[in-house]
Amino acid sequence: MQRFERNISILDRSKRTFDNYSRHVAALALHFGKVPTELDPEEIKDYLFELQNRSKTPSQSYFKHTVYGLRFLLKTEGLPYS
Repeated sequence: MQRFERNISILDRSKRTFDNYSRHVAALALHFGKVPTELDPEEIKDYLFELQNRSKTPSQSYFKHTVYGLRFLLKTEGLPYS
């Protein structure tokens, strides 16, 4: 997570961006009980699909922050993302 925070800072993103990305990545980690970098692409896709289809649908902003936070984390760790 330190590398994640460092890279957000280097790219001159706000503290709020870090907070948002971190919160959504943490929710993903809690859902699976492991760090997101250990998830396979299908698990991530299933989570995103579930997120979109919950009865209490999250706002589009919530969904986007989840995707952007996860993408940023994977990029920071040198892992593929799409």
